[in-house]
Amino acid sequence: MSASDPTPEPRSLPVEPDNGVQVNSGEHAVQPRAPKPGKAPREVPEPKEKLPVTKLGRIWTATVLGIIVLILLIIFIAQNQDQVTLRYFAYEGQVNLGLALFIAAVGGALVVAIAGVARVIQLRATAKKKRKAAKRK
Repeated sequence: MSASDPTPEPRSLPVEPDNGVQVNSGEHAVQPRAPKPGKAPREVPEPKEKLPVTKLGRIWTATVLGIIVLILLIIFIAQNQDQVTLRYFAYEGQVNLGLALFIAAVGGALVVAIAGVARVIQLRATAKKKRKAAKRK
């Protein structure tokens, strides 16, 4: 090391391990470090109970997943700009491939949604009949 370099030798630097003991190199003895006033020793927090699942949390999760799917769908449509010919009964036309597949996906989703709504209506009607029958008894 040159005389103008103020950086100390690595051996002369104090070593401070995580166990609270201060160690100095050389002939100095190992001395326990006094705790700083006003600071309590670190305590390991106990594992907390899981938070309950709420409707709002589920809605938020569904919204985030929906946004991710929407972004992926937009990328899909943007990458599939080839023109294709669509024929439906007597109708024929040119449309982008991505848009055609998007329309097909929306149509499929509508069919599933209509079937789901019909089932919910059916279940509500059955529950209503059971409630009325229970009141009569």
